[in-house]
Amino acid sequence: MKRGNFLAILGLVVVTGTLSTSCVQKNYYNATPNNNNNNTNDIHSFDEEFNGGDNYGWSFTDAADSAYASINNGSYQYVDYSTVKSNMSVVGTSINVQNNFTVSTRIKSNNIMGLIFGASSSSDGYAFYVDTAGNYSLYEEGSTVNSSIPIIPSTQDSLHAHKNDWNVLEVDQANGVWTGYINGTQVFSMAARSLSGGSFGFKVLPGTIGYADYLTAKNN
Repeated sequence: MKRGNFLAILGLVVVTGTLSTSCVQKNYYNATPNNNNNNTNDIHSFDEEFNGGDNYGWSFTDAADSAYASINNGSYQYVDYSTVKSNMSVVGTSINVQNNFTVSTRIKSNNIMGLIFGASSSSDGYAFYVDTAGNYSLYEEGSTVNSSIPIIPSTQDSLHAHKNDWNVLEVDQANGVWTGYINGTQVFSMAARSLSGGSFGFKVLPGTIGYADYLTAKNN
């Protein structure tokens, strides 16, 4: 578990990269994948369904930061009651982030929750966020000593993001391009940035109760 800096202002920085408004749809998209007890973590794939035990140390309690997380009833519950600092939880995988890969999750929260990808011991990677109003954003998360930096500021997606409900987030890295999807529909495409590690997970902002149904990653 890592603790990040609070994202004080969303959407004040000009987007670097290319936002796509096209409706590219994933034909294999499935909002409710089969429930199973998978906890695969091999050289080419990672699959955590949160239906079994805690095999990677997802659970924690941080009384000082008013945050905790646990696996219950087939999902990962992630709570941050603080009013100042956001909270991040990742696990290491063997995914080679220098090659093509796909990472996907299904999340729901009462505020703002994000998918973390490309994190390491020296970097908090990047976060693909969605909030309860259907806004999404992409942030470079910096590190424990560096603040988050917006790459794609908060952007309304009234057609594809479900408000106050579950949303499937996916990021594909292919041939030097990042493509982001919400519920199987492309919402952004941009030049890929350098990633320092194969850790993936979640980040919640202050005052957020969030849930994750699964987290999968694989080299393509």
